[in-house]
Amino acid sequence: MAYQIKPQSNFVEVHASGRLSHWDVLGIIHQLHKNDPRKETPDLWILDPDLDFAFHSFPPVVHGILKLIGQRLKKGCRSAILTADEFQRSKIDLYCAEAAVLPYETLAFTSRDEALAWLLN
Repeated sequence: MAYQIKPQSNFVEVHASGRLSHWDVLGIIHQLHKNDPRKETPDLWILDPDLDFAFHSFPPVVHGILKLIGQRLKKGCRSAILTADEFQRSKIDLYCAEAAVLPYETLAFTSRDEALAWLLN
């Protein structure tokens, strides 16, 4: 697993690659939360083509996020996930459906321009 968090002028980029467990993803979320406890800055997750994130990890990630942040977030904040291809996007769309209970919107994209247009709208 490898990741980088790169603050930009009006959003945060998270680059992720390799094999990710739900604990890895929650560790990244925890780091983002420490830097922005109310999630006032939107984030763009960029997934490398080699990313391996199992379906069975989706519910524990969503549950962990809810336990970590609860409902204490700025309304209207967003999280975009930029996938490497349509196959990866289909998988991440399932995560987005699971994440619909979170107090912020999450959508998957294959185009960086489309992701940023939605994220910063």
